[in-house]
Amino acid sequence: MIKASNIVVGYSLTRRATASSASGSLRFAPYPGKCSPEVDLPPLGSGQTPVAGPLSFEYADGECVMLRGRNGSGKTTLMKTIAGILPPLSGTLEIGGVAVLVPTRIPKVKGFTVSDFVRTGMLAESGAFRKLDRGAESRAREAIRMMELNQLADKDLSRISDGEFQKACVAAALTRRADVLMLDEPTAFLDVENRVMVLQTLQRLAHETGTTIIFSTHDIHDGALYSDSVLAL
Repeated sequence: MIKASNIVVGYSLTRRATASSASGSLRFAPYPGKCSPEVDLPPLGSGQTPVAGPLSFEYADGECVMLRGRNGSGKTTLMKTIAGILPPLSGTLEIGGVAVLVPTRIPKVKGFTVSDFVRTGMLAESGAFRKLDRGAESRAREAIRMMELNQLADKDLSRISDGEFQKACVAAALTRRADVLMLDEPTAFLDVENRVMVLQTLQRLAHETGTTIIFSTHDIHDGALYSDSVLAL
């Protein structure tokens, strides 16, 4: 669940914000964050650069939301704010649990297989030098299967196409335990068939797990077909 009331998103000279104890504790961590419910933030001031807002919206558990808008409209900034990477400049934000933003436009690293890469999504749970438990391994295998990557699981990342790598990025996102999961343009570089498959998978995952999923896209037609709500910036 996520609820925003008149939030303005943007950039501030202060990367972290802590609300007064009278309003309740709210700490914005660099990655990924939790937000306590209904905490008022101070009004806009000097050193703050608003990008989008004020915005008000509410989405339930298990809802799949398409975030659309032109370049520079604030889509990525909004998702960073929901994830706790950036504090909202004003307004109130309520998140029913942990919000995670998984970027999908990241470099391919030579020497890692697709399977290795998908598992990196869970390193925060186990620690960089610990083995994943059976449950985590099962989630990795299921994500690989859902994204139809079984035949590429042992292939080096540097030897797969951009479209195939994009699917691996989505698979890594699917392994994360999050109440709100956000993906920044998960269908970029994909052909029509794979684009539809990714969007169908995200909507199905939201409905089956109760995770609120927010994805940004410029593919408005297919995005609208496979989302339950649309948030336009």
